Amino acid sequence: MSDQRLYEVKSATIAFLGETWERNYNRNRPDIARTPGVAGLFGRFSGLPAVLVGAGPSLDRNLRLLHLAKGKALIISCDAALKILLENGITPDIIVNLDPQIFIANFFEGIDTRNMTLVAPTIVHPSIRESWKGTFFYYNKHAPDIPILSRIAQECPQVGMLVPGGSVLSVAFDLAFKSGADPIAFIGQDLGYTSEKAYAAGGCFDGYTAQEVFDLPGDNIVEAHDIFGRSLKTQKSMAVTKQWFAWAFSTWDKGKERRIYNCSEAGILTDCGIITFGEFVSRHCTKSVNISWTIKKTSKAR
Repeated sequence: MSDQRLYEVKSATIAFLGETWERNYNRNRPDIARTPGVAGLFGRFSGLPAVLVGAGPSLDRNLRLLHLAKGKALIISCDAALKILLENGITPDIIVNLDPQIFIANFFEGIDTRNMTLVAPTIVHPSIRESWKGTFFYYNKHAPDIPILSRIAQECPQVGMLVPGGSVLSVAFDLAFKSGADPIAFIGQDLGYTSEKAYAAGGCFDGYTAQEVFDLPGDNIVEAHDIFGRSLKTQKSMAVTKQWFAWAFSTWDKGKERRIYNCSEAGILTDCGIITFGEFVSRHCTKSVNISWTIKKTSKAR
């Protein structure tokens, strides 16, 4: 992965979203002052297994096993996978948002959020915060090389930081890591196009195909090696996310004390342990824990 590709992705993101970040933050500022920050969740789930749920097509094969982890592991879902989980009778413990754009509201449309928890950035679109009825935590996006985001983090340091790496599950991973979770498993985190489908069935992007992604204008498709060593098509942004995870896994846990597994059984996330999700559940999801009580207690501790 070249530095040039990383620079291209970052520059495009800043150019596209810079004004949105500023506008959203200014509207959210009064609410940020009275709403819990993600820092309150740090260290709260020490030694508890965590499952990070993406919306990649490989999620279809592991949904049936996720029921076995409920109440025995901290389940953190990306916003795009929420409707998929709910349609299969699974309410995640935490939903994580990264994107500041208004279209994210589609992920929550028609959902009763009163008994759910959302973790979202201080630059989240204000309509998301206004419509959310359940527990809510803000976080600052750690981006010291982006002046707007750096300034925002300095203005409300009490909120706490999470480090973004392109994919929303990069933020979910940082949250799980800082909460003390161990071991940590990924499912539905393909970071590439492993089938004709672009996303798991049942979500907002149901029916969107990989070929439609390939046909988009621009030079955005690259090749990467998957967990089986095969060449796989992916987007530049996803390839950068893979690079970010490799950095995070090696930098944050130099002593290799945390157990981190890709249980998606597909895709390009290769810089960690590779096991099936069934194996992860049978080994590690064995004790019941009242996760919702811990989250609720934390949200009221401010």
